[in-house]
Amino acid sequence: MSRALKKLGERLREARAAAGISQAELGAPYFTRAHVSAIELGKIRPAMPALEHMARKLGKPASYFLDDADAERARRERELEMSAIGGLLTLTGAAEALRRTERLLDTDGLAVRDSARLRLAAGTALNLLHRGSDATRALTVAQRLAMELRDDPLGRAAEYQLAVATRISGNPRGARELLETLLRRLEGAKPPDRLLTLRILITLGGCAQDLGEPAAATTYYQRALEWSNEIGDLGRITFIHQGLGNVYRSLGDQDAAAGHYQKALAAAELAKDLVGVLIMHNALAVLSADAGRIESAYGHVARAIEIARVSGPAAYLAQCFVTRAEVALKAKDAPLARASAEEAIASVVERGAEADKAIAGATLVLAELDLRDGQTAAAERRMKEAAAMYQAIDSKADLADVLMRLSRVAKKRGDLRGAERYAARAYEITKPVGTTVEG
Repeated sequence: MSRALKKLGERLREARAAAGISQAELGAPYFTRAHVSAIELGKIRPAMPALEHMARKLGKPASYFLDDADAERARRERELEMSAIGGLLTLTGAAEALRRTERLLDTDGLAVRDSARLRLAAGTALNLLHRGSDATRALTVAQRLAMELRDDPLGRAAEYQLAVATRISGNPRGARELLETLLRRLEGAKPPDRLLTLRILITLGGCAQDLGEPAAATTYYQRALEWSNEIGDLGRITFIHQGLGNVYRSLGDQDAAAGHYQKALAAAELAKDLVGVLIMHNALAVLSADAGRIESAYGHVARAIEIARVSGPAAYLAQCFVTRAEVALKAKDAPLARASAEEAIASVVERGAEADKAIAGATLVLAELDLRDGQTAAAERRMKEAAAMYQAIDSKADLADVLMRLSRVAKKRGDLRGAERYAARAYEITKPVGTTVEG
């Protein structure tokens, strides 16, 4: 029995007695009376989650029960956990990162700096999960705490993620304004933050694409490419070429788009980024199908599905099935299109923005098949379901596309008023927005 354990047990017993609760009540519902008794007698060292659970019931910070050595050990454990969370901030690890971040934020006695870092991590994870409004709330707190600490790097990171959340929430113009302001501030930063500058330029390219400004998007991506070559960041090179591929595809230059997608694929393979590889195979499948190269499209999407089964996330597997369904539609293979759309819906195990987007895409494929079978009412019902899903996740471009489909269906069955109403809603959704930050 160490002196530190005996002291911890005595403090716990005294606090419990003062609170007037039993050992069983203190431990419930996770820990037995015997477990609490052993801690109070100094026989065992409680794990930090156990101590924090009991400390909350007693209205005290966990640090109250620890001596300096234990407090230092707890601090190191928390630091290791925060480092692990940082490593999970990827497309595949975001949900787990958010869960672990929320658990740490629920502990007592957090330092202000740790609280700011954890809220930044939570906001970043929420952005990766496409939950822009929730991310905005966490990041606003992180930014305020960083200002109180006068921690410029932490503040800039929070400001960047806040811009990303603004874009995800459907306000690319507001996001661009935030990013350009941050970029100007970075010009005088010492030491220079090259990686953040690179990330800003890439995201500015995405904002320009959202706003229908391909020339501006290309300029941002080319500037980002110069920075990435200097830094040697393969992961960012993947994003840049993917963005350039999207720009040239929107301009109708299929060859240039394919060239950039291939470069993005090569960079992802070199970086051993399985998610990046599957995304690029999926993009090349769509591009090949648009160009009428059906066999090539099937080959790319088959590879994407193969990787998605191994690497996840499940929402990406669903998206790949949707792509195969859309390729099958172009190939006039109705059975494969229907089977793939149904497989996309069935493969979703956890709902979220990306999963809902895949389900909506699969629903639209099924609606198209209904139209081809002459089942107009069923097709219209499915389109309305897809529209509701896109509206729920604030996917404005997709929602506008479905509304235009509904407008065409309404016009075909002679409902000119309904057709005009759907078209007006589509226009209202896609018209330029203001520059204020939503949320």
